[in-house]
Amino acid sequence: MQEEIRRISYWNTDKRKTFEKLGFEQRRLKEVVKSIQVCINKREHYKGYKKNQNDKIYMMMNKKDIEAYEKSYEEGEVFIKQFPHLKGELLKALKKGNGNDLFKGLNQHSKNILKEQTKLVKECNELQAECKVLEKLESNMRDYLKKDNEPKKSVMEQIENEKYLQKENTKKKKQKELEF
Repeated sequence: MQEEIRRISYWNTDKRKTFEKLGFEQRRLKEVVKSIQVCINKREHYKGYKKNQNDKIYMMMNKKDIEAYEKSYEEGEVFIKQFPHLKGELLKALKKGNGNDLFKGLNQHSKNILKEQTKLVKECNELQAECKVLEKLESNMRDYLKKDNEPKKSVMEQIENEKYLQKENTKKKKQKELEF
């Protein structure tokens, strides 16, 4: 029974870790969407800069846009390293320069994460309930086995002990009354 409790606790811990990983992915997904939008919007400025990097006037006019693109692109690269399973979708959208399909895909992925988290919460609750039942059962079994190991007293002995205790209590009361 203890082995089953340990196994259930391990599963529960594993499911909680998975839930936390999905939560982290969900938060990062929301953060990177902003960066992707910046990359899409500032891409033309960055392409113009890359065509002629020596054009000082173009650089001065578009410096903020170029820096925003570079920073957002780096953020996207970090995200891809963290979650390589989304790399294909991100790169395809960045190459097309159209974020509509990407955002729909990421939104669907976010919904799938939420569904998975809901499922994990339900499974964790079920495992916790099962674990509590097993722990209670184990406790009851210990109590039962403990009672079987105690020597059994006869009913007559218990009655005699009760009479003896009553006599002792009566003597103590009388002694207290005499002391006053």
